[in-house]
Amino acid sequence: MSLNNIHMILSRTTEPMNIGAACRAMKNMGIPNLTLISPKNPHGERARAMAHGAEDVLDRARIVMHPKDAVRSMIAVAGTTARRRELRKWDHMSPRECADILVKHAEEGPVGIFFGTERTGLTNDEIDECRYLTMVDTDDAHSSLNLAQAVMVYAYEIREAWRRANGDGGPTRPSRPTHPHRTSKTPTNFELDTMYAHLGSVMSAVGYSNFEREKFLTFLRQMHMRAGMVNWEMQIYHLLARKTLKALGEPRFLLDREINEETP
Repeated sequence: MSLNNIHMILSRTTEPMNIGAACRAMKNMGIPNLTLISPKNPHGERARAMAHGAEDVLDRARIVMHPKDAVRSMIAVAGTTARRRELRKWDHMSPRECADILVKHAEEGPVGIFFGTERTGLTNDEIDECRYLTMVDTDDAHSSLNLAQAVMVYAYEIREAWRRANGDGGPTRPSRPTHPHRTSKTPTNFELDTMYAHLGSVMSAVGYSNFEREKFLTFLRQMHMRAGMVNWEMQIYHLLARKTLKALGEPRFLLDREINEETP
């Protein structure tokens, strides 16, 4: 595989110099794809100065306003954090472990490494979009890395994992199946969100409150992230939800493709 399926995602960056320095780190390691969520002045003079030699990465950067828009097309996302999260305290891997896993996923489709804002890191909602969590083993006295430094750590580990996977940067290996079912594919975040919305419509129909529904779906999402899911397994949930709504006499939940088909 090439590094073209690797995406760095920076959320709500407040210091334009960090954006430019991140671009330079990415260019050093051959990673071309940057997504910015609600950035502050990403194309200003300070950002361009720090991107010296990597202005092309900055100019190509995709800018979105919402985290879901940043990850909707990706099949796996790893979130970086400097502290253990309450619901996933022990679900943290090293940058090297994270890189090996993402490079493997990248044989099949786009993957992302998610970095939070400089002051507070990723929000809980952003963490919920991440299948994996990863931490750099820093000293307890000062555990938080500068954003651009963190990007360099992960960009370096991604490149090293890519070199290991491809015989030190030589010809790429044929992709190996990750699931015994020949036609299996890993769903994107958007496809998973659609499945959870379908399940949520069933839960509402049988009397779950909004709070109960969101709590249940959060835990279900985390279970799927740990275990993994492929497309035909996702369709089992859609079938269950569709039959349940039909038995209840509720309106059918339309998937995006069905909405498009019905639009004149």
